[in-house]
Amino acid sequence: MRRLVYSMAASLDGYIARRDGAIDWLPAPRPRQDYGYAKFLERIDELIIGRKTYEQLLTLGAWPYGTRKCHVLSRRWAGHRDLHAEFTAASPAALLRRLRKRPGRDIWLVGGGESAHACFAAGVVDEIIVTFIPVMLGEGRPLFLPQPGSTGLRLRDTRAFPDGRVRLHYAAMPRRRLRQASHDSSGNHHAQRAAASASRLE
Repeated sequence: MRRLVYSMAASLDGYIARRDGAIDWLPAPRPRQDYGYAKFLERIDELIIGRKTYEQLLTLGAWPYGTRKCHVLSRRWAGHRDLHAEFTAASPAALLRRLRKRPGRDIWLVGGGESAHACFAAGVVDEIIVTFIPVMLGEGRPLFLPQPGSTGLRLRDTRAFPDGRVRLHYAAMPRRRLRQASHDSSGNHHAQRAAASASRLE
């Protein structure tokens, strides 16, 4: 099954942009070091982007994603297309169901925070890759907005780079498995407490 991957760069204190959306704090890539970006792009052939993030990308110069198909979440421009993207008012769950019926590689949830929030709320995110930049912004647009519930994660990979960046790669646990894991953990906890109480009585 095609997987939806939320991959972002963030400050150490968890922001993806300044309050005004500026990303001037992101350092330029070092020569001969792309932090795994080229390898990541090899597994991606479609993108999901929020409207605000898409509009900001258009101001940053050449379009960075080549011919990959791009879906912009926007009620205002739903049904429109431009040179790089098509705009949709579909919910994240409905859009993912449609995309997963087609053959292809994995799908990159580019952001921003509001679009990521909608996808996490719908339970459709399969993986999270965050590259932390060694800077603290103090305030800004957060990597994650408050969620209605928990999302369990399983660590797949970590990598530290010489310039201080650290990349964390997690698989998201389906909600039903998370509830079962929580139930099992609770049962084990109660069993441990009961055993401890019994040992004190002895």
